[in-house]
Amino acid sequence: MPTVRKRTSRKRRATARRPSVASLEREIDRLLAAREGDRRRHARALAAARRSAERQLAATVREIAQLRHHQARTEALARLVAERDAALAAQADHIARLEALVRAPADTA
Repeated sequence: MPTVRKRTSRKRRATARRPSVASLEREIDRLLAAREGDRRRHARALAAARRSAERQLAATVREIAQLRHHQARTEALARLVAERDAALAAQADHIARLEALVRAPADTA
């Protein structure tokens, strides 16, 4: 049976490499560009959300105006029907009085 060798763990000394000034400046530039891109994206998204909300509000206001218009027409029609019913009732009463006069014997003295 072959013998298995154990590897001895070698501790590697962690050497802290310092980044160069140029690499740090490049990283700062990259992060600033990313931040500017994020700011522009956010501004566009915010403007789109505002436009969408304004469109929804305008549609809701139009719908409310239409409903009020229909409600006003309904109320006007209800008034017309009530006036017509009152006129018909008055005419029916007048006709009934006239028919009663026609049927009643005339008192001639």
